[in-house]
Amino acid sequence: MKSHALPALLILMVITACNGTFKIGLENLPTNTSPQAPVFTETLSPSLPSLPTDTQTATSVVFAPSNSPLPAATDTLAPSKTPAPVNTYSAAPTPVVPNYIDDRSTPSQVIASLYNAINRQEYLRAYNYWSNPSNSQGSFTAFANGYQNTASVGLVFGQITGDAGAGQLYYTVPVILKTTSKDGTHANFAACYIVHQGQPANFGEPPFNPMSIDRGSAKSSAPNASDSSVLASACSDYPTGPDQVAATGTSLNIDKSNFLDNRSGPIETVSSFLNALNLKQYVRAYYYFQNPSTFPGPYDPYAAGYSNTDVITATLGTVQSEGAAGSLYYKVPLAMKVLTTSSTIQTFVGCYTLRLAQPAVQATPPFQPMGIISGKFTQVANGTDVVPLLLTACN
Repeated sequence: MKSHALPALLILMVITACNGTFKIGLENLPTNTSPQAPVFTETLSPSLPSLPTDTQTATSVVFAPSNSPLPAATDTLAPSKTPAPVNTYSAAPTPVVPNYIDDRSTPSQVIASLYNAINRQEYLRAYNYWSNPSNSQGSFTAFANGYQNTASVGLVFGQITGDAGAGQLYYTVPVILKTTSKDGTHANFAACYIVHQGQPANFGEPPFNPMSIDRGSAKSSAPNASDSSVLASACSDYPTGPDQVAATGTSLNIDKSNFLDNRSGPIETVSSFLNALNLKQYVRAYYYFQNPSTFPGPYDPYAAGYSNTDVITATLGTVQSEGAAGSLYYKVPLAMKVLTTSSTIQTFVGCYTLRLAQPAVQATPPFQPMGIISGKFTQVANGTDVVPLLLTACN
């Protein structure tokens, strides 16, 4: 019996093609005239996945990205497919909270996540997208203070390039920062970021280091200059790789053909976890647990539990959320089919619970992203109708 392939889903980003460049509208971003150091990362080529048969770690695939504002306590999570509104640069912009984006799947998404955090005034999260922020950005307090007068920042991406070194991935990302201050003043900056990622398959033990910004710089550009002319020189002082990388959204496909490291919502987080298992990137999978030493426990036995797993596919139930003491909790019901290395199939139904401390109230580095805090799964007979089981899986 063959496992069912999971559908590939695309997260709807605020990116549209425009004269060869990509524009992203981000609201509520500071007007700091010294934009962060550029990010340079290389696109990841996920290794062939091999998923464990451990029933406790088996997880599900997300079928609809949440990429939406953090839901209010007790709300049922209904992923929004509406892109964040594009910045119109009005003189006195009406504050609009953009959709929550915490995505390290691609170099453009790392930069989009950085400015999304700034737009949402989640400065600790923004600080955390830098590889070594205390060295490149100074203290967190100074970093946050630099954005106090910024109302919004819009992004226009140029051609991203990449180059792979010995186990390292690097990307050069040219981008125009179109800022609006709280007094309605507009300013444009030509920025370049170097985004770095160590090959995920090469991590042999925790901790896992996700794709992040290595360095970057920005300089003022004339407001009336064309986007193409500004982008042409944005990265003139930085190395460019031989590979061209598209500035696109993120696919939620969890199979081995994709690389997914997205914590924008519970659906994305669980999907990223499953994707890591399918790619046999067990250190990365372990990093999606918020307190892994407590759950699921020590790394070595955790990774060993997946030695007989080949491929996981899953069906997702309705995600629910509730708030308590400054945190958001999510319950994700899942049904999974696990294809083992001996070509047998096992079916599991269960639930993962995830937690996110409200980003706006996290005040001390490092930032703690959304993570899995518990899970429980039960094996059922193959061929079982799992739909009714998903209704009570998280009870």
